[in-house]
Amino acid sequence: MFCLCTTSLKDVVLKVTGDHNHLFHPENMQLKQFRTKVKERAMKETTPIIKIYEEEVISSQIPPETLAIMPLARELQPGLTYVRRKMTPALPDSCMFEISESYQKTFNDELFLARDVIIRRRKRMLIFCTKTQLELLFDSPVIMMDGTFSATPPFFQQINSIHALKYDSSNKYTFFNLSYFYFFAGFPCIFSILSNNKKSTYAELFNELKGFAAELNRSFEPSFLALMPNEFPGSVHSGSFFHLTEAAYRRVQNLGLSTVYADDIDIRTCVRKLMALAILPVDKVQTAFNDLRTNSSDNVKEKLHQLFVYFDNQWMKEIPLSLWNAHGPQHRTNNICDSFHNRLNHRIEKSHPNIWSFIKCLQDEESRFRQMLIQVNAGAKRRPKATATTAIQQRIDTSNERYSNSEIDLQVLFHSLSTVVAKQHK
Repeated sequence: MFCLCTTSLKDVVLKVTGDHNHLFHPENMQLKQFRTKVKERAMKETTPIIKIYEEEVISSQIPPETLAIMPLARELQPGLTYVRRKMTPALPDSCMFEISESYQKTFNDELFLARDVIIRRRKRMLIFCTKTQLELLFDSPVIMMDGTFSATPPFFQQINSIHALKYDSSNKYTFFNLSYFYFFAGFPCIFSILSNNKKSTYAELFNELKGFAAELNRSFEPSFLALMPNEFPGSVHSGSFFHLTEAAYRRVQNLGLSTVYADDIDIRTCVRKLMALAILPVDKVQTAFNDLRTNSSDNVKEKLHQLFVYFDNQWMKEIPLSLWNAHGPQHRTNNICDSFHNRLNHRIEKSHPNIWSFIKCLQDEESRFRQMLIQVNAGAKRRPKATATTAIQQRIDTSNERYSNSEIDLQVLFHSLSTVVAKQHK
């Protein structure tokens, strides 16, 4: 049985015709509300439809009576997929495609596609940011940059993000940790989609972004390092200690030394000392490296010969010490950028999504940026320091103080800092 009535597009009853004497069935209303929620999310999000279905079933706390008549996810999926495809532009077959207005703006209708640059030989660069993000970036004395490759849409090779560090309360401490505890938040301000990671492409990017940076922090790429001093001559360039240690670990694995590293304490100690070079006083790094290479046992020299050669060529000669030495700077890691890219990759849920899905994820991130900025401006506090983080920092401070007071020599300081590195890689 049904009733004759007139409703609005939002199912509000406007006019009733005739008598309404039938029984009310709440299951039908609950089912309709459920389907509406799933459809709205399918139209707005890039989340797989089956996952949306499962999440809504859980969050809606649907009673058994309604579950009994509810269609399965696979029954709803074809119709929702059709609706989603109708709202999505055709997938491009090259990097030369039109971007519709809905993908050029944020969810609150603000301009988001700030630059659309065609680079030579049909290469393209897309830069997404809002006026608020740029204003925040200009006000920040510290900027961090990093890139990721797995999330890039087809016909592009790298996603580069620029983050502003604000509301720094770490000026009383120098946190040494591989987890993000020393800032309340890094605000993602610029998202750029690049065709490659060549020096010329970075030059084009910096040509658009000049004046943004006072201090840059990113992982090492030779083309990037060669470019930075020319593009930002007045900035302070600092690399990431985390990437240095990770690069050393990868080299150990690539050289087939993982087993001997785990079994031989002398090998393990030597590798950790190589990593600890990054937190020695910069004027002592070369001396400490030479002493370590010269005074190690014959067994260590033999087994780590290739690692010493790699470290000498890459970190002692190729990359200036001032770029990877983290003795003193407040921001020794690039975890803010890494955390952002990890979250982005998790939200996308697959490698190399189509361009429209990816832009929607960026629009989601811009919405998150606005929410986070409002909360911080309203007085939200950063996360408290972890107990382990404080303990590690105290050990570093104590060792450096003893060295400064000539209570210990360089070798003792070197060994002490290498044990701190060990704690970061349990």
